[in-house]
Amino acid sequence: MSAEVFIADFPPTLGFEANAGQHYMIINSYESKNAVSSTTVTSSAGVSTEPQLSSIGLYIPAGALTTSYTGNYEGKEGAATAARGMNAVTGDQSILSKITDVLNAAGQKITSGAAMKADQATGFFSAQGKTPNNHMALVYRGPNTFRQHTFAFKFFPKNDKESETVRKIVEELRFGTLPRMSGGSGQISDPFFKSPRHHTINFYKGGSGAGGAGGGTMQNSKLFTIGKSVITNLVLNYDPQSVVSFHNDGSPVQIDMTITFQEIELQINTKDSTGNGRDELATAVAQNQSSSQTTSEQQAEQQRVAQDIQAPPPTGVPS
Repeated sequence: MSAEVFIADFPPTLGFEANAGQHYMIINSYESKNAVSSTTVTSSAGVSTEPQLSSIGLYIPAGALTTSYTGNYEGKEGAATAARGMNAVTGDQSILSKITDVLNAAGQKITSGAAMKADQATGFFSAQGKTPNNHMALVYRGPNTFRQHTFAFKFFPKNDKESETVRKIVEELRFGTLPRMSGGSGQISDPFFKSPRHHTINFYKGGSGAGGAGGGTMQNSKLFTIGKSVITNLVLNYDPQSVVSFHNDGSPVQIDMTITFQEIELQINTKDSTGNGRDELATAVAQNQSSSQTTSEQQAEQQRVAQDIQAPPPTGVPS
């Protein structure tokens, strides 16, 4: 029997405040299967889904709507020469011209490298006010950064019920930060740790929060999206004003919670690989496959003809 999904909102009026509908965020958690996938279940109809472990609706804290996109480039010696050489190979030239251009490019790189080493040893070129050309180019090294998003919440529960809601929300997010044990016993003696939960973070406008009848149905498409993430840091402060104060039942008057999520998915450009771009790519691949098939057939025919030529003539037939 599957565990009950934890659902909570704070403040309790989430989604209903303000005439146009309050803006808020919903954090859903899922059991991690591995570093890139969440656990799925398959229904009797053959449909696979990722069952939620929790769904928490929270207000959007100040300073939270910030994201970034990073390009990973590196200056590399000789890359400009190599790029020019590859341009020569793919250009509309004769085979001889292409080979000549590539050799010339390689020769430039070798000459430049030798000149740089000679200058480092003797200072011959530097003394003349010259510096060997190392043919630098800014080359793309591929994505190497997973984005982080940090949210700083301030909770002021007004009564016992709200204090209990905040306590459960904090506890659920703490569970989502910590690993499990591989043996299922919950004992530190188990041989392996299992990865903590995966989370999704989405922004909404109006509706009724995570726990309402229409919870999470009015997603705000005007904001950026956050890929599936893990919690890398959770900081809790039970006396943020440096004044220790509690309600009658012992619940803190104020709790500050700062939580940092890091995406497990790399951001990529989806526009240039769809529509006409995808159609053109498919056409090019099809043409290439057709060309390869024709070439293979031609080669097979050539081999058959060659075998016929090399085969000895039948007995009694003059050569």
